[in-house]
Amino acid sequence: MSAKFLKDTVERAVRTFLQGYLGSWLATGADADGLWASSNLKVGIVAVGLSVAMSLGLKKVGSDKDSASAI
Repeated sequence: MSAKFLKDTVERAVRTFLQGYLGSWLATGADADGLWASSNLKVGIVAVGLSVAMSLGLKKVGSDKDSASAI
């Protein structure tokens, strides 16, 4: 794995965590008490796992074989 692939994968994982975590927080009421709720964190962590798995699965797909992108 190249540095470019790892950088792409980490960037996607962080972005996906924030999207999953904040989406879950907003869906459950977006109150201050729920900001650190473990259920919201679990949603973000599962989303990260899926994002990394997709990046690894798409490593040899697309025009740039050294990218985590499917395009």
